[in-house]
Amino acid sequence: KHRLPTTSIVPCHLARMVAAASSGRKQKSGVKIVGSPLKTSSRQQKGLANAKLHGSTKGALSQRELEAEILKLCAKGRDKLDKQMAPDVKIVPVKPGSTCCEDFPMAWRRREGGKRTERGTAEWYVPKGADPKKRMLFFHGGSYTVWAPKDAPYRSLCSRLAAVCRLCVLSVDYRMAPEHLFPAAFEDSAAALRWIAGHGPDSAMEPSPATDIFVCGDSAGGGLALAVCMAPPRSVRPMLRGAVGLSPWIDMTASTPSYETRQWDPERGFGDAVNAGTDRKGGQEEAEVYLGRGGVKLHGKDWRVSPFLALASKLRNMPPVLLHVGDYELILDESVLLHHKMVKACVFNVLFVPWWLEGHVEVSAARATMEN
Repeated sequence: KHRLPTTSIVPCHLARMVAAASSGRKQKSGVKIVGSPLKTSSRQQKGLANAKLHGSTKGALSQRELEAEILKLCAKGRDKLDKQMAPDVKIVPVKPGSTCCEDFPMAWRRREGGKRTERGTAEWYVPKGADPKKRMLFFHGGSYTVWAPKDAPYRSLCSRLAAVCRLCVLSVDYRMAPEHLFPAAFEDSAAALRWIAGHGPDSAMEPSPATDIFVCGDSAGGGLALAVCMAPPRSVRPMLRGAVGLSPWIDMTASTPSYETRQWDPERGFGDAVNAGTDRKGGQEEAEVYLGRGGVKLHGKDWRVSPFLALASKLRNMPPVLLHVGDYELILDESVLLHHKMVKACVFNVLFVPWWLEGHVEVSAARATMEN
């Protein structure tokens, strides 16, 4: 039931965002549709032709059969890639108590596999030759309840973000439910933003101010990334260059239309298969694992957990924003409508990228599109 982790999505849009911020260029607002349900690339056409030759398809392909064949080809070898780190990227742990900051990283415990484990250790991903003053803060997904920076899919993702964007990436092990309810995760994330502004991979104790900071996250982590950028400390604002949400979960009230329009339909092969059977009520129940019993009513509209519902004044505090979301996701409209709200609030440095045929943080087809 828990939302799945991002695999190896390191899109060129992130690298361009970093390059634009570093050179002082402004990015234009807009919507870019990646992929089209009516066209396939030459590589995909060749793959489909080979599949047909090997007997996996027969005769002329219907639209749905064409889509299915594309997805099968895109997903090939995905698990191996999910666990593969980028070369020449060093991991530097930041353990609780190893810094001069009392609230970062925050030590916490939980029972995993029948054992009581110590949590809270953050991890730097430092690519060879990277400027230690150019940094990215990353928050993992998992419905505020599961996953950690040390898990293979996130080590793969963060190492690739670091390598492609040429940034030192800090992945945070924030406190999670059910041991720690709202607003624990936000508080840890805000503390991490304050800390990364003054400390780099080679300076856990000694001050080393950043020149550029990006904040990124997927799913629940995407919500944290956007939320902390809505009220950054005054001292941090000049360093913030961009916020990135990968399938961000940003509305705990589950109020958007895509909870109906993207319901999984096995007859048509359409909708969010990852969250099949999850309706609006199910989305709210999932939110209350973090918010606590009755939490949707009490805290669901708080911008710290639902950036989608933030006032225009909060949106105007944000740096340039990049939103990635799957066209088949139950939470598709959270990103779509947030983009509209930001433009309406005169926040023009926002790019919205929907991935055709993709469910929640499912990026196999997206990766193939980028490769093409």
